[in-house]
Amino acid sequence: MKKNIYKFFHPHKVLAIPLCIFSILLLIFVFSMHLEKSVISYVAYSLSTYALILFILWFCKACKFSSDFFKETKIYQFYEEHSHTFMKGTLILSSIINFIYGVFKLITGIYYQSFWFITFAVYYLILFFMKANLIKDAKKFGEHIKKEYQKLKNTGILLLLLNIVLVGMIVLIITKNQYFSYPGYLIYAIALYDFYLIITAILNVLKHRKNKSPIIFASKCISLTVAMISMLSLEVAMIYQFGDHDETFKIIMTGCTGFGIAFINSVMAIVMIYKGNKGKKSNKVD
Repeated sequence: MKKNIYKFFHPHKVLAIPLCIFSILLLIFVFSMHLEKSVISYVAYSLSTYALILFILWFCKACKFSSDFFKETKIYQFYEEHSHTFMKGTLILSSIINFIYGVFKLITGIYYQSFWFITFAVYYLILFFMKANLIKDAKKFGEHIKKEYQKLKNTGILLLLLNIVLVGMIVLIITKNQYFSYPGYLIYAIALYDFYLIITAILNVLKHRKNKSPIIFASKCISLTVAMISMLSLEVAMIYQFGDHDETFKIIMTGCTGFGIAFINSVMAIVMIYKGNKGKKSNKVD
């Protein structure tokens, strides 16, 4: 059984490559001919989903190969020797990008007079300042471990409290028929960035969940919350732009996604609080 499942998700390249190309062409045909509700559309969606899974598996394998190869180079050895500097630089750069994006959302919300979008932007910027606060005092990650665990706990508590605001925003979207529309093709650029954000955020949380520095883990958790909020605002915009203004569909999708995010965020915050408490007790001497 396992062997058959493995073969299904790891077909020969001779079969996989034409299948991926065909699924893309079929998807383009469905959208260009406006056949979204026809039988052929379900075939196109199924094939494209399968092709996407194959691509992700191939990409992960390629990344593993390149990672193993890269570890043998002098560049990687230099990175290992200066890992703290690179890590802090990466965190600062990602924080700056998050801040610029948050300001962009705020300006856009003000320009289009969207109250809920302004609220989203403010929530987004609060998360940025939480992340910036984590790294501003970090001279060397993992050096003052007890203080870092305290920061991890405090961040978890703040995320849990901010979840109340998040639930309020979700209820506002559902009950007050709140929506937002990006002009022209801007929504595609925003979608591309948001998908990049959510994928990298999930990978970073999984990668750094056992990091020796609790601050690194806390900052990655905040990044995941930021990415989830961005995906929620994108979903609302895409439903309005492509969903034929179906209110029932909007309420169901936004409600499920929104409360799903709130649940994930709550679990993540509780884990942070638990790890913070446990870490403080096991590191009594700083």
